[in-house]
Amino acid sequence: MPTAAFFAIGSEMTDPARGDSNGVLAAARLKEAGFDIGLVSRVEDRVEAIASALSGALETCDVVLASGGLGPTGDDLTREGAARALGVGIVEDGAWAEELTRRLASRGRALDAVNRRQALVVEGSEAIPNPRGLACGCCLRRGKAHLILLPGVPAEFREMLEGGVLPRLREAFPEQPEVRTVRAVLAGLPEASAEPVLSPWYGRRGVSVSILPHLGILRVTLTITSPPAESAADLEEEARRAFAAGWKGHLVSLDGTSLEAALGEALLRRGWTLAAAESCTGGLLAHKVVSVAGASRYFLGSVTAYDNEAKSSLLGVAPEILQRSGAVSEETARAMARGVRARFGAACAAATTGVAGPGGGSPEKPAGTVWVAVGTPEGEWAHRVHLPLDRLSVMEFSAHMALYHLWRRVRGAAAP
Repeated sequence: MPTAAFFAIGSEMTDPARGDSNGVLAAARLKEAGFDIGLVSRVEDRVEAIASALSGALETCDVVLASGGLGPTGDDLTREGAARALGVGIVEDGAWAEELTRRLASRGRALDAVNRRQALVVEGSEAIPNPRGLACGCCLRRGKAHLILLPGVPAEFREMLEGGVLPRLREAFPEQPEVRTVRAVLAGLPEASAEPVLSPWYGRRGVSVSILPHLGILRVTLTITSPPAESAADLEEEARRAFAAGWKGHLVSLDGTSLEAALGEALLRRGWTLAAAESCTGGLLAHKVVSVAGASRYFLGSVTAYDNEAKSSLLGVAPEILQRSGAVSEETARAMARGVRARFGAACAAATTGVAGPGGGSPEKPAGTVWVAVGTPEGEWAHRVHLPLDRLSVMEFSAHMALYHLWRRVRGAAAP
């Protein structure tokens, strides 16, 4: 099986807190295309560092893919690093320079020296057009290895990878193994609790398993490669059956569909609408719902009622409930869900109220304590959740739990 390496280039990418969506996408798509991903790494904006990383990978891998550092500014040094690694120069791609001239003219601008840098490519390479942006990519072959440089803007990277890179690689590596992928999305299930279903798959010939937990959501990717696996299709079907049976009540999808999107699909199937009432999540729950294209077909709106007076005036939470039980309580969460359903005339609702922390907690309600309530035409339910982590993590976890419990009820899952 041919091997591949990926580098995210840019000093900003060396911050561990910064995500790298390009690396995740590249690894997934290359693996699906039959490549063994031996390395995914980040490199700062220094010519020496870039040259060292690329030259090392080119000695051991069949494909080396890098994103970032192809823009017009002085810190965009990927071309220079690649040229040094290969011992060649940098040249202008005339056809892309003409395309830049045309695109900028359509915006009433001339091609200046700064933007002209985006038409530069490594000597001996072929330019890869950029349908969305101004910086072209480039690819070339050195010995058995293929070096590919793409811009780092995620939307540009995705389109160029799909339309410009993968077709080239399929042509260069025609005899690839069959690869099947199962992308399971689970909600409301701790990673350790998912393990009994996954454990039979570890160590099986031609099967690799990856698990990505994120605050109440688990993404499990099972990749089957044949050969060496005997039958990729049979193994895929076996995995789908095992996951559906073993993760019942938590399995959102087997094709990577997110919890938010699955909830939307379930609402549409039942012809129900949704409204949200939020306190501790501060609008994050609604943000997740509307991040799905087409959410206007079922989502009516939301109320962020942080203050107790707002809970009463906007959501109709009775002051005596707040006095008796407090803002962080089952009673208040249920009243918020009822109130927002009534205000919007929605069939369904989700509500969150809690102590996001780090302060504001008590022995009875420590930081990280949250009540979520959901309502549908079939009933009303409330759940207490607790996650003793940082403020933003508590907010994210709480939004996920509200979506999860509502998804279960909308799709008609039995109560626990």
